Amino acid sequence: MANPVTWFEIMGKDSEKLQKFYHDVFKWKLTPPVKEMGNYSMLEDHEPGISGGIGGGSGDDARVSIYVEVDDPQKYLDRAVASGATVMMPVQTITPTTTIAIFKDPAGNVTGIMKANPRLQAAKSSAPSRAARPKAKAAKASPTRGRKPAAKATRRTAKKTTKRR
Repeated sequence: MANPVTWFEIMGKDSEKLQKFYHDVFKWKLTPPVKEMGNYSMLEDHEPGISGGIGGGSGDDARVSIYVEVDDPQKYLDRAVASGATVMMPVQTITPTTTIAIFKDPAGNVTGIMKANPRLQAAKSSAPSRAARPKAKAAKASPTRGRKPAAKATRRTAKKTTKRR
């Protein structure tokens, strides 16, 4: 899928209360809050599913938002604005591997855009496909590594083996 949803955020005035709520209800394991980021905590062990974070905002900044992965955040932010969005946060690099922007759509929903992480993309493209995995496992499990076992060798194969010795 082009431009998948890869992150979510749940933000509110009291981050500690929100984090406790989601832990109690869904048993989500969260990282320790980062004070400098509004006591922001991130999900741990979220597979299957997408990752996300829970943090505090100022005043009435309560919101739930999704982040869509894109290759060029500024290009997509410009498209969103041209289609009626309002910029909440311009494109910013948060960490060396995280560049985001946030906008409100015409209905007031908050959506983020997040630049695709090139290291994660490389790992995804070099990983074997699901279809290839069973074959690889079967080959590893076989002590003959794809060759015919000696007990099932044909007479012709047995003759060749004898002549070589």
